[in-house]
Amino acid sequence: MSSSERLTFVDVAKGIGILLVALAHNDLAAYAPFAFHWIYSFHMPFFFLLSGLFFKPGGSLWALLQKRSTSLLRPYFFGIFLIYFWAIFFDTMGLPTAFGRIVKALYGNGYYLDWVAMWFLPALFMVNLFAFGFYAVFGRFSTLWRGAALLGFLAFGVWMLPWFNPLTLPGIGTFNGLPWSLDLALLAGFFFVSGRELFALLPQTWFGSPWVLLWAAALNLGLVFAFPQTMDFNIRAYSLPLVFTLEALSGSIFVLAISWWLARAGGWLAAGFSYLGRISVLILIFHNPVQSYLTGKIDFLLGGSVYSPLLVFPFSIAIPALIYELGVRQNPVAARWFGMRG
Repeated sequence: MSSSERLTFVDVAKGIGILLVALAHNDLAAYAPFAFHWIYSFHMPFFFLLSGLFFKPGGSLWALLQKRSTSLLRPYFFGIFLIYFWAIFFDTMGLPTAFGRIVKALYGNGYYLDWVAMWFLPALFMVNLFAFGFYAVFGRFSTLWRGAALLGFLAFGVWMLPWFNPLTLPGIGTFNGLPWSLDLALLAGFFFVSGRELFALLPQTWFGSPWVLLWAAALNLGLVFAFPQTMDFNIRAYSLPLVFTLEALSGSIFVLAISWWLARAGGWLAAGFSYLGRISVLILIFHNPVQSYLTGKIDFLLGGSVYSPLLVFPFSIAIPALIYELGVRQNPVAARWFGMRG
C-alpha cells in the first residue's frame, strides 16, 4: 500500500474516531457507561495509530520539525490564544488569571489545559520525534526485529508511567506528567509506529475481509466485557498492559475495517464521515468549550437532566463545522493557523 496516497477510508476512519472522541468527552459515563468504557478501550491509541499510517522514515529531522510544527504546534498555540483572547475580551477572566493559565497551558498536557483534548497535539508532536529516532536506529532491521524493539519500548513505556505522575521537583512543585506528555511518547509511539508498519505490510484489501471485521470486533468487545478497568492516556491509566494493548489494536482495526466498507460503498454516509475526518482538528479544539457552555444552558432549561449532554452532542460537531465553513474553508490564513490546507 502506497504511503504517499491519501486513502478515502482513512478520512472516514478519522471522522468516526473524532465523533467517538467528542461523544466520550460529553459525560457519556453518566448515561451510557458501557459505551463510555468501549470508546475508551481504543479511541486515543486509535488516533496515534492513524497518525502513523503515512509516516515516512528517512527524511531529515529539520523537515519533520517544520512539517509537524505547522500541522500540530501551530493549531495548538493558536487554540490557546483563542481561548484566552475570548475570555479577556468578554471579561469572563481577568488578565492575571489568564496569564497564569497560559503559562500552565505551555506545559502541554491535559492536567493543565482548560480545553483538555488539546493535549493530543503536542503529544503527537513528541511521538513523531520518537518515530524518527526509532526508524533512524531500527529502520535497517527486519520487520521481526523492529517488532521486537517496538514491544520493548512499549513495555518500558508502561513501566515508567508512574515515575512522572506525580513528579515532584524540590523547591519548584509537583506536576502530573512531563511537559508535552513526553512520558507518554513510548506508549503512544508504539501505536504510531504500529500504524506505519501495518500499512507498510498489509494490502488495503486486508481491511475489507469480513473475517478481519469479525475477529477484531469479537476480541475488542470480549475484552471490554471481561475487564471493567478503563484505559485513559491523559491520566496515565494503563493498569492492564496486555489487555489494554489488545483492546486498542483490535478496536482500531475494527473501526478501520468498518471505514473500508463504508468508503467502498460510497454515498452520503461515507462522504459525511470523510468530511468530519478532514476537519477533525477543529472538532478536537472546539468540542470541549461547546459542550461545557451549552450543557449548563440546557441543564438550566431541563432542570439538570442526565441526558443534557446527549442533546448538546450534535452542536459539538456542528459548530466546529460551521467555523470551518464560514471562517476557515475560504480563508487560507486561518487554514494555515489551524494546520489545515487552504
